[in-house]
Amino acid sequence: MSILDIVTRKDIRLISVISVVHLFSHFYQLTLAPVFPLIKAEMGLSNVELGLLVTVFFIASAVFQTPAGFLVDRFGARPVLIFGLGLLSSAVACYSVVPNYEFFLVLTFLAGAGNSVFHPADYSLMNNLVSPKLMGRAFSFHTNGGHLGFALGPAVMAILAANLGWRDATGIVGLTGLILTFAIIIGGKNLFEGSQSRLSRDGIKNSKEINIDHPLSISVLLRPSIIAFFIFFTVLSMGLIGMQNFTPIALVSGRGFDLLSANGALTGFLIGAPIGIFIGGYIADKIKKQDFVALICITVAGGLIFIIPFLNLNGVFLFSQFLIAGLFFGLALPNRDMVIRRFTAKEASGRVFGFVYGGLDTGAAITPVIYGAFVDWDKPDWVFLSSGILIFMAALIIFTTARLVRQTE
Repeated sequence: MSILDIVTRKDIRLISVISVVHLFSHFYQLTLAPVFPLIKAEMGLSNVELGLLVTVFFIASAVFQTPAGFLVDRFGARPVLIFGLGLLSSAVACYSVVPNYEFFLVLTFLAGAGNSVFHPADYSLMNNLVSPKLMGRAFSFHTNGGHLGFALGPAVMAILAANLGWRDATGIVGLTGLILTFAIIIGGKNLFEGSQSRLSRDGIKNSKEINIDHPLSISVLLRPSIIAFFIFFTVLSMGLIGMQNFTPIALVSGRGFDLLSANGALTGFLIGAPIGIFIGGYIADKIKKQDFVALICITVAGGLIFIIPFLNLNGVFLFSQFLIAGLFFGLALPNRDMVIRRFTAKEASGRVFGFVYGGLDTGAAITPVIYGAFVDWDKPDWVFLSSGILIFMAALIIFTTARLVRQTE
């Protein structure tokens, strides 16, 4: 067996473990929403109180992502990842015994804090330990792990809650995460360590270029390019989260669709995106101009969403439009991640990825209020118009930033 075969097998095992952990992160983000009706009936909560549980989760996740990145750079990704997964899983397991609403809020805050570690830890591990020739595919598998978690969360929780009740359902999925945590503690040490010496990087070649003086230095986060990438993720998240969460109600209230057809149209996007992500990973490994691919694909996706109010599409045609939009959006994601990696030194991976990906949770926290207002104002078409514009703006931000930084290298 050649050394290359051994390296590739290590890469595949590492990518697989990180993708499974990412799956659990996204699964836990959708643990409560599918059982909201049951929680509401038992605890007598209002819809606003239920929504606040989700908002607190994402606020905590956004706030702690950058500190988690500093911890990754200071202590390494493995212990931070284990702590975060353990905290998140424990909080979810404790949902099963929550006595009142106030304690529920505390638990969702702790769950969000645990969730904050995954982007800085996962991307730092891939940036440092995965062979550069597999990096695009590593990003694609990691991203699709999260998408699979989103897909499994509602289905698994609905089945468990229907048979066992929502408390036992949350307890079971939380304990499953704790089992994964202990498995990583016992068997993951050699996987996460011992291969760094074989690595080479094709991004910034010298950490001095970004003035990293200390593992706790914030200087790298103050660079205009890094701030621009944070804005990119925030704007992209606003467009994506708004579209995904409010497409059904916008189609029902604004276009006269029934709920099944409206959700079916959105399903097209959710099917197309994972397909595009896998293809995009291979493209990102084969070409150098990932910023150009990200620009074209994100722009096409945003354009297809923007024109929905101007077309009289129904049934399979609307489904196909969402499917194609999802496909192009998925194609962009591994190339997007490769652009961020290109301008991130190995020594600052945790800080940079934690900070810029915090924009995703920032956008997720503020978007529901804005898009909810669109529907309340009887302007459902604004859901698609705003999402299309925001996604296009995000494409321009990442492309322009990447080109400006490249010119200064």
